[in-house]
Amino acid sequence: MKKTDVLIVGQGLAGTLLAFELYFAGVKFCIVNNPQKSTASAVAAGMVNPLVFKRMTKSWMVDELLPVMKKRYRELEELLGERFYFDMPMIKPLSEQETELWQQRKADKAFGKYIQSITANSPVKHLQAAPAYGVVHGSGYLKTENFLEAARRFFQKSEMLIESDFPATMGNFQYSDFQDFTFEKIVFCQGHYLNTHPLFDFVRLQPAKGEVLQIYAPDLSEEYILNKRVFVLPVGNHRFKVGSTYEWDDLSNIPTEKGKASILERLESLIPIHYRIEKHWAGIRPTVADRRPVLGKHPEHQYFYVFNGLGTKGVMLAPYFAAETRKLLQNDSYKLNNEVDISRFW
Repeated sequence: MKKTDVLIVGQGLAGTLLAFELYFAGVKFCIVNNPQKSTASAVAAGMVNPLVFKRMTKSWMVDELLPVMKKRYRELEELLGERFYFDMPMIKPLSEQETELWQQRKADKAFGKYIQSITANSPVKHLQAAPAYGVVHGSGYLKTENFLEAARRFFQKSEMLIESDFPATMGNFQYSDFQDFTFEKIVFCQGHYLNTHPLFDFVRLQPAKGEVLQIYAPDLSEEYILNKRVFVLPVGNHRFKVGSTYEWDDLSNIPTEKGKASILERLESLIPIHYRIEKHWAGIRPTVADRRPVLGKHPEHQYFYVFNGLGTKGVMLAPYFAAETRKLLQNDSYKLNNEVDISRFW
């Protein structure tokens, strides 16, 4: 049997970022992941937005999260030999009321660094007419599918990955071995699949289905992300990811005509130009009832941990909270932020 310190179940964004945290810290680990199971990470647009437009507030913990996120993705690009994270400004058409609020926020030092400008004229062609346009600084996107695949190859080459299901049956919870590995601690990073795990049924997950399109639109600028009721994210070669939807009743991974119609209705009101639909995806977001990640140690099983619930902001949240999870794994007395600690559910 091979000995390892930590077994990670799941290789979405959470599991992947945690694995790299352990790698850089010199902690032995192995990942168990079934590549046949779909993950929200693999189909996510990977967009980062430092602002919450609905209330025009800063995204939760953005000042702490963004520097950690950018540093870690740059380090991983160097390690894996490929670029994954791209800074890109975002444009939001503004109503008169929104324009006034944005101007107030821009004058506030706490917000000013995230608002690049407020202009009367659209910085790009073909965008819907509006009283003004807000340009966001600090936004961008991660090529999540490329990143996860490059990470998978790295873990395979280093013999740190087992491509298999991990059995979620009560009989297996008394042991600390799996296939050829013995482990001291296990961390569940299974996304929405945690919702059916018998030991974590007290975590208030509220999985939400999201659908995304890829379109080809040669007349549209690729210099900005567009965002109003729908996001339009350039991914190269005149291709754009467009989304998304929220559905709590249908939790299948099957794209729907209803979802597509909803996205296209919003898209065509934002940019009335010619386009061609090339792809249509659906995935299940592992969102939590209080919209915060869930980290920590199981109250009864001493070597069981969880790192989950990244929801729609996983690209920004994962690096910071992977580091928090690693600190806890190395020191059980490490104090987590109360807002993310699993103990909030008991």
